[in-house]
Amino acid sequence: HRNGQPCLNNHGYCYNGNCPIMLHQCITLFGLGATVDHDACFNNNLKGQGHFYCRRENGRIFPCAPQDVKCGRLYCKLHNDNAYPCRYKYSDDYSEDLDFGMVDHGTICAVGRVCRNRQCVDVNTAY
Repeated sequence: HRNGQPCLNNHGYCYNGNCPIMLHQCITLFGLGATVDHDACFNNNLKGQGHFYCRRENGRIFPCAPQDVKCGRLYCKLHNDNAYPCRYKYSDDYSEDLDFGMVDHGTICAVGRVCRNRQCVDVNTAY
């Protein structure tokens, strides 16, 4: 498939030979049984502090714009565990992968839109 072509029964779009979707990213981070948490969790990415942001440049972090919240930190839920909502992961070591725990590039963030450079853009112009 070419970049931008639908994949996984239209749950994702092809991106560099992969079909990134949030569900698979949650399973990778938290194990089987993990699912994507409620949309409200992603509003944490509006804060632009701590681990809640969209972009990092020269050690500074920047909040997500409202339309880009699903391109920042990924939020997952474990086995219908409502006691600890909005679970997320991050790298303790800032010299490591700064994208660890963030939504993968090329992931659907809205209907017909995917994450590119931490922005939710039209899939037709993303690639």
